[in-house]
Amino acid sequence: MVYLSVGDSWNIPSATAFDNVDGDLTSLVEVDTGGLNLNQEGTYEVTYSVSDEAGNIGLFTLMVYVGIDVPPPIEYSAYYETIEGLDGNELFLELRNIISIYTHKSYDAARDILQISDEDPSNPNNIILVYNRASVVSTWDGGTTWNREHVWPQSYLNGASVSDLHNLKPASNSINSSRGNKPFRDSVNSHYGSVTGGWFPGNDDKGDIARILFYMVTRYSQLNLSTMGILATLLEWHEDDPVDDFERNRNDVIYSYQKNRNPYIDYPELVDLIWS
Repeated sequence: MVYLSVGDSWNIPSATAFDNVDGDLTSLVEVDTGGLNLNQEGTYEVTYSVSDEAGNIGLFTLMVYVGIDVPPPIEYSAYYETIEGLDGNELFLELRNIISIYTHKSYDAARDILQISDEDPSNPNNIILVYNRASVVSTWDGGTTWNREHVWPQSYLNGASVSDLHNLKPASNSINSSRGNKPFRDSVNSHYGSVTGGWFPGNDDKGDIARILFYMVTRYSQLNLSTMGILATLLEWHEDDPVDDFERNRNDVIYSYQKNRNPYIDYPELVDLIWS
């Protein structure tokens, strides 16, 4: 989304199109401004389209809001100061630079750290499990009561860290086993569980899961978001289940140990600036 005040001047951004078979198609990109009027309040769609020789069509829509009450620019903390003024791929790559500076923690250490990061706010002796949201005794008992769920499964990490705390959540053994390495998919129901083509994390966790996946593909260049989810679905989950205090506290605790943060928890707007 681009935000403009009525009467602003603005140059429509160019777009690059590349076909894995036919190469650079940028010269074929067509732009439909959708009646964009910078002197008239409204929300407009600027649509980029391109087609290859086989007739395959690629579309991208940029939403442009023109109004009087334009949201103020985001004020970033010192940790993110180098992303000021960036969006799209430049923002994505700079976030990768920022969060790739971290302190490695072992997979064994995660057993203790998760007891703090996912502590039940109503009971300091318990932790909240992912998916079923159960509150159970946090003390590690060899994995009998809970174990460490890889949101991005180990079998698809392709060399990414198996002990990245942002990707680990305490989970019920049986639920963790049921999920396995299934990708995430939407459901008409609110309850977690297996669905056609994958796993639904439940309404209470779907936003958290989306932001973890966004973190993982930002942090690790070898990962592809489509392996674990459908972008449109993850964007919807991010909006429908916004960041809450539990997620913010978890981010702070992980930062205190691992020294890097999930930027999509700190600044949820970054998701739109990169993927919408």
